[in-house]
Amino acid sequence: MLTSKEIRNLWLKYFESKDHLIVETKSLVPLNDPSLLWINSGVATLKDYFSGKKIPPKKRLTNSQKSLRTNDIENVGFTTRHHTMFEMLGNFSIGDYFKSEAIEMAYDFLINVLKLDKEKLYFTYFSEDLETKEKWLSMGIEESHIIKGNKDTNFWDIGSGPCGPCTEIFFDRGEKFDKRGLELLQNDEENDRFIEIWNIVFSQFNNDGEGNYTELTQKNIDTGAGFERLVSILQNAPTNFDTDLFLPIIKEIENFTNYKYDPENYFKKDKEIEKINVKFKIIADHIRAVVNAINDGVSPSNVSRGYIIRRLIRRAYRAGLQLEIKEKSFLFKLTEVVKSSLPFNINVEKVSKIIKDEEMLFSQTIEQGQKLLDLELKKNKDQFDLKIAFKLFETYGFPIELTQEILKEKGVTINISDFEKLKKEHAEISRSSKKEGMKKVINSLNLVQYKISEFIGYDSLETTAKILFLADSEKELPSSHNQKLSYVIFDKTVLYATGGGQKHDQGYIIQNNIKIPVLEVFKDKFGNNVHVVKGKLEKNKEVNIFVNEDNRIKLERNHSSTHLLFKSLREQYGSFIKQLGSDNNENRLTFDFPLEKKPTEEEIQQIENRIISYIKSETNRKYLETDIKTAEQMNAIMTLEETEYMDPNNVRLVEFKNITVDLCGGTHIENTKLIENFKIVSVENKGTGIFRIRAITSNQLVDEFYDKEIEKSKELLNNILLKIQQLDSNYVLEQINYDNKKNALEKLKFLIEKSREKHKELLKNTTKKEFNQEINTINFNSKEFYINIDLDSNSLKNNAAHLREKHPNITFILGSKQKDKIIIVVASKSLNSKELFIKITSHFSGSGGGNEIMAQGSVKNIDNFKENLIEFLKNE
Repeated sequence: MLTSKEIRNLWLKYFESKDHLIVETKSLVPLNDPSLLWINSGVATLKDYFSGKKIPPKKRLTNSQKSLRTNDIENVGFTTRHHTMFEMLGNFSIGDYFKSEAIEMAYDFLINVLKLDKEKLYFTYFSEDLETKEKWLSMGIEESHIIKGNKDTNFWDIGSGPCGPCTEIFFDRGEKFDKRGLELLQNDEENDRFIEIWNIVFSQFNNDGEGNYTELTQKNIDTGAGFERLVSILQNAPTNFDTDLFLPIIKEIENFTNYKYDPENYFKKDKEIEKINVKFKIIADHIRAVVNAINDGVSPSNVSRGYIIRRLIRRAYRAGLQLEIKEKSFLFKLTEVVKSSLPFNINVEKVSKIIKDEEMLFSQTIEQGQKLLDLELKKNKDQFDLKIAFKLFETYGFPIELTQEILKEKGVTINISDFEKLKKEHAEISRSSKKEGMKKVINSLNLVQYKISEFIGYDSLETTAKILFLADSEKELPSSHNQKLSYVIFDKTVLYATGGGQKHDQGYIIQNNIKIPVLEVFKDKFGNNVHVVKGKLEKNKEVNIFVNEDNRIKLERNHSSTHLLFKSLREQYGSFIKQLGSDNNENRLTFDFPLEKKPTEEEIQQIENRIISYIKSETNRKYLETDIKTAEQMNAIMTLEETEYMDPNNVRLVEFKNITVDLCGGTHIENTKLIENFKIVSVENKGTGIFRIRAITSNQLVDEFYDKEIEKSKELLNNILLKIQQLDSNYVLEQINYDNKKNALEKLKFLIEKSREKHKELLKNTTKKEFNQEINTINFNSKEFYINIDLDSNSLKNNAAHLREKHPNITFILGSKQKDKIIIVVASKSLNSKELFIKITSHFSGSGGGNEIMAQGSVKNIDNFKENLIEFLKNE
């Protein structure tokens, strides 16, 4: 019996022998691809080669790519083949071989390498793709084993971009898995008998998005074979979980519980054993995904990828509870066995710690959730509000299934038919499919076969040029249309193309005395700058190209400042700081970097001050051209992703002497003094230990920023002063000098905090004065109440908190009459304040919120409110 490692190696070595380059598996986190949440297929890491954005290292590629999909997370454990993390075996042709060779290699590998029985293989094809059918027949496949499919089953199309027919290969596991026959394939029914093990997509058309199909100049092959499925078949395992990919993990889980996993139960069909098996499968599957995702840099959180990893950990943890695993953390102990089952490098110590911390957090969450459940059940023993179940899910990460289970034990049922609607937004975050994110193909660009254009915009802002390529999205043109987009490549250009985080230049073209704006500039796979225009151009006439100088200098300020920011961050925190993304346009710059905790205000100020010192140093910019080895010897930093277009023997460096030297193809300011000024305007937490700095440059933008912030701070300070003067009319603040805007803003912030403290102090003193007297209470049903609705609204909350602590057996209802409403606060240690508050506001047409010990809001101002309130409380 072949092991999983042997099967994976056989695949890679076979296609290597067929002149394919082996591509190592990539991280589960996509690199520079916001269209994908996860790498979700074998081709996902290669799509820039297929779309024509990049030149592949070789036209024939093969891989075994780890992938992650969570759109079927609820099915994992209950079916034989659903997984969160899986491997996809692939062989790819990018403009090289096509249908015939792809089919021949598939047949050869399955029959002659894996030694599968040809009589157990079945093949599907697209009904219009008779070429594929004839090829399978020529390979000796009987016609009864070839199934005709339709556009839904055998045509890969995402609505816009490359597409084409596909052929699938199925393995028949026999009647013991399903007594039904070929109708399962013919009707495309889900089953455990005919297992899809191979799919070859023949990418030969381009869909313009309107359902119009044209032949691709470059035809491609995208093959995907499910690794876990192949292993299952070759190891004669009833399900994917009964292979050497999962069984070692399951055996390790058995060490923590008295329950045992039974692989023979697939055929025995014992319902109780199946319930136990499902829990083992959930844990084994999810821990594989979690370990690999965390190892690739994702940490549990409430957003994006982190949200999904948290969800997987908690689903696995819950399964452990159902297996009666008593340890508060056990999943982290499975990291080592996961590592041994896969050929990927895993940092066991780091990954284990993150998983353990999350387990401990969730163990507390379960206790909190149980308390909330018990509280709600005390209110209503017969029904349970679905919104509370959703709150448990969203706020505490409490699985709805666990809520159901606990309620069932107490004899309470819950209708969860609408639960999916409530969590739809959260489910969308985990949706990922192979169809996401494929680039729309500009088919005509495949007609360009090499680098034909030169960028001369480092030193020039205008030039005369010849048109070498002029086309619409499908074909070359002798002249362009006034109202349609055209794609133009010149022999030389001064307009910078979007790349390395820097936005493209603004500019225009003049031909025949007509000025045509350039809408966009991007690079093709050879590094040619492609200009997108809408206007009349004639290919046989020269043009003049101009850069918008004002816009260029704004771009250069922000791009150079990105380099200075990177340097300042490394000075602040250390050389481990990496650039995880940047985006520079004419208005601002952003910079993403890793850090364990959010930078403090003091640290941000130090980073900013350092950059201002770089600007004041008036350091000249210098461009250098050298080879990659020399750049490394100069300790040049690879700041941006522009290097994909650089020749390793001729790389471009930008140097600000004694500050930083970076590998970069962008444009930069001539001297740091031209940046003028720099201000960090925000620091955002992007989740999973990644932060984004947003900053602005130039005196004008920084001054405008300070003006807006000063006005906002003035307004806030005035509001606080009004509240203070209601309590102390003699309180005044010192004057502020606004000549230096930065100092003025800092002074305002200081005075805001000082005034807030003063207001708190006055309120505290007011509270003491207000209630430095005997509390006269009213008794209703053996409960004591104090009611006073003639208080100052500013002191209500503080009064209520003070009195509640001083008199824990009394329930306080304090109010302040306004023009058309009465503001009220309910505070109690002996009753549930929120419950009482809701009853009052429901009866007296009000609203608000709070918690068990204090709630606040307002009710309608009616005559004799206090008397009506007393009467209401008597009857409660």
